[in-house]
Amino acid sequence: MIKKLEKKIVSQKKRFITLIEMMIVMFLIALITGVVAYNYRGSLDEGKVFKTKQGMEKLEMILNLRVAENPELIDNLTSTWPEIIKHDPLVKDPNAIIKDGWGQQYEVSVENNIIKVRSPKYNEYKNSSRTRK
Repeated sequence: MIKKLEKKIVSQKKRFITLIEMMIVMFLIALITGVVAYNYRGSLDEGKVFKTKQGMEKLEMILNLRVAENPELIDNLTSTWPEIIKHDPLVKDPNAIIKDGWGQQYEVSVENNIIKVRSPKYNEYKNSSRTRK
């Protein structure tokens, strides 16, 4: 009989998680998630910057090669460059090279017979990162 009472007392001493403890755990999870998401966003922007830089270099190189082969292309290059890229044998995926890391089409201009490739979003990113520092 005494052993049965002892078992009842021991079984009634189970500890349950309180509401405060659950709220603290939820707060810590939310805090960690926020920090990870903030750092992940910066990594995404850096990836877009990297893709854009590489794309501008490739695009400039390909267009310079095509103009070297056919100098008459430079006259209307600013409007026909996407077609040149689409039909170029060096390009595997033309849609990937035509657009920057943000999905915007590059701007191609010719200044003093020098081909310039620009990305408005990349320039915005560079300007905004300078003002943050």
